[in-house]
Formats: sequence, structure tokens, C-alpha cells
Amino acid sequence: MNPSPWLVRAALIIACVCALSACAQPRPYADLWVDPRPYHADQTTTRPGATALTQTDEPSPSSAPTNPVGTITLYQAVGLALRHNPELSAAGWEVTAAELDATQMGQSPNPRATFAAENFAGPNAGDTFERQTLRLSQVIELADKRSKRTALGRATQRLRAWDYEQKRVDLAARTTARYIKVVVAQQRLALTKKQLKIAEAGYEIANDRATNGESPGLERDQAEARVALGRIALEQSRQVLVASRADLVATWGADQPGFETAIGDLNMRVIMPSLEVLQDHLATSPFVARWNDEIAQRWRAFELERAKAVADPTIGVGMRYFPDIDDTAGLVEVSVPLTVLDDNRFATRAARLRITKAHAERQQAQTEASRILVRAHARKEAAAFALKTLDDQALPAVKAAYEASLESYTAGLTDYLTVLDAERTLLDTQNQRLDALLVYHLAVVDLERIIGGSLDGK
Repeated sequence: MNPSPWLVRAALIIACVCALSACAQPRPYADLWVDPRPYHADQTTTRPGATALTQTDEPSPSSAPTNPVGTITLYQAVGLALRHNPELSAAGWEVTAAELDATQMGQSPNPRATFAAENFAGPNAGDTFERQTLRLSQVIELADKRSKRTALGRATQRLRAWDYEQKRVDLAARTTARYIKVVVAQQRLALTKKQLKIAEAGYEIANDRATNGESPGLERDQAEARVALGRIALEQSRQVLVASRADLVATWGADQPGFETAIGDLNMRVIMPSLEVLQDHLATSPFVARWNDEIAQRWRAFELERAKAVADPTIGVGMRYFPDIDDTAGLVEVSVPLTVLDDNRFATRAARLRITKAHAERQQAQTEASRILVRAHARKEAAAFALKTLDDQALPAVKAAYEASLESYTAGLTDYLTVLDAERTLLDTQNQRLDALLVYHLAVVDLERIIGGSLDGK
């Protein structure tokens, strides 16, 4: 038996079909990422490098962040979080993985090679095999299925890029909010220390007056109780600061804070646009803008499902060897699935309904974003009014009342209860101002997060 002629011809056919199936493979994206929203867009973020598309081994973990020591600024804190946050890093890897998924979806089906031996060791067999057939078959995709799969994969990858951008904006806002809480905790600790000094000074006065017989011992006991309560408040403020610092450094994956002081001026005010102007910015918010691509992705899924209703023929070519005459013959086969039981109509309808669902979800996203915007704006306005009233009226009045009561008590013109009442009012007012500052700045952060931009233009 000399099968070399038909083997050579079959090999040539296989090579031609494989070359046709391998041509025009889709190329990866030039840019995998959504253009960042203006909010902290100048900061470097954690993104997998271009080598991730061809990387086959385990990617190396990102380097550990360098914990700043001494003082830290908001810009430094946000920068550390955007470069080293594990959750954002994971979202970045998912963007790259989705691009590889899109490339995979654009590949053509593999050709199939089969070998058949007929009448194996059967009767009247002049050779080991009566007939030997080598066949190569290939599915021919119709209705442009391949490009539709690629389009769906790329649209899905675009959504993963939007997920990354949403997480980036959320992370920057979350880091900013935690930084503000650290600054407020620092100021509250400083205020608590001042309050304790005031209570200790009051105790010294009450003790002297009780020792000299100028006031009953009850006033000294009350002053001593105020000192004890002040020490409790001081310890609570210290622990709140410890917890706030730990929350902040967790945004960049650190276990313990290295900095001592977070620098920030809470008395600064933001020049706020009108609510109508802020509403106009919602169209570019990552929470709303992504839905245009979401709807596009569902259209791609619908088009692919509709294309699946078209049956794909399979074309086969090969050679058959006849040992008895030592000759070969070519063969061609064509098979087509009969779509009599499954024409993919239900999957197509479901995909179409998901487009309608996406339009409703986009409307809901717009409504929810507007609701968050209005509520944050209302909180900001209320806090701004409270701060103005406290600074212009309440604080000057309670400070004057406390100083007057302390002078009267020192001169023996009033009792210590009057001093305690004035002191309590002063402390409550100062703490109320810190609370208002916290609400004001957190509301500003919420506004910036939902519009995806900084209200100060940075």
C-alpha cells in the first residue's frame, strides 16, 4: 500500500482550510478604559499594564503602599487610595480580562478532522482496511455571527470599564469622607482638651472657695464631677480619632496609620452652583452615563440571538483511499441543521425584553441620582445655614455668657450652677458647630460623587 499521494493532497486541503479560518482575527482594543470623570482625574490610578493582555503567568501583586509620616494632605490620601486600593485593582484586572473574553468571542470555530476505516478486518478485505477516509470539516457561520459576538464582547468589556470608573469615583469620595472625619476627630479631640482644662480651672476655683468657706462643698463636688466627665469625654474622643485614622488608611490597604496629623481647613466653603446647574451635570455622571452603553450592550446581545436563528452549514472535504486498486478519490460533504424544533425565538424575545428593561433601569438610575443630589444639596444648605447662625449669633453670645458667669462666680456674685449651665451651653454649641461642619463637607462629597466632578473645579 502506498498512501502517500492522497495523504499529501489531504494535507494540502487541511492547510488551506486552517489558513482561511485563522485569517482576519480580531485585534484588541487600542484603549480599554472609559474616559475618567473630572473628579480627581489628575490622580494616577491602579491599572493593569498593557502586558496583561499577553501575560500567561500569575500577575505579580502590587507593591505595598508607602505610609506617609508626620502630616498628610487630602491629595496625598486620595492618591494613595487610587494607586493601592485592592478593590479598585481587582476592578482593573476585570477590565483586562473582559477584553480577552471579547477577543475570544471573535474567534472562528475550529475545523474538525476525522479518519474512518471501513470494513476493518472484514470479509473479502484485500488489505487491513477496505476503505480509508480522511475528512476535514468546517462550520460556516452565517448572519455575521462572528462579528456580532465580537461586538457583544466589546460592549460587555465597555461595561466593565464603566464599573471601574464608578469604583474609582466612589473610592475617591469615600477616601475624602474618611479624611474629613479624621480632621473633625482631631478638632473634636482638641476641643475636648480645652473643655477639660476649663473644667479643671473651675474645680480649682470651687475648691478654693470651699476651702475658704465662701461656698458649700457641694459646688466643689459638682466641679470635681465635671472634671471626671471631661476625662471620659477626652478618652472617647481619642478612641474615635484612632478608629477614624484606621478607616482612612484602610482605603489604601494599610494596617496601621503612619501619619500623625491630617491637614485640613474645615472653615473653607465651596462656591456652590445652583441645584438646576448640578442637575445638568448628572448626564455625565458615571452612575447615569453608563446606561447608554448598557443599552447598546443589550442590543448587541439581541442581534446575536437573532442571528443564531440562522442555521450554520458544515462543509467537509477529504480524500478516500481504496486499497484494492491503490487509488484515491476526493469527497465533499455539506450538512445543514434543520431548525424545525428550535429556532431560538424565545432567547431572541428575552433579549429584546432586556432592552426594554434597560431603558426602565436607566430612568430609575437618573431618578435615583437626582434624589441623592437633591438630598445632599438640602443637607449642605441646612448645614451652611446652621454654621452661619452659629458663627454670627450663637457662639459669640454663649462665649460672652460663659465669661460673664465665670467672672460673677469668681467675685462671689453667683453660684457654681450658673457657671456649669453656661459652660454646658458653650460646649454644646461648639460641638454642634463641629457636627455642622461634618455634615456640610460630607454633603459636598456626596454632591461631587454623584456628578463625578469637583465643585471647586479641581
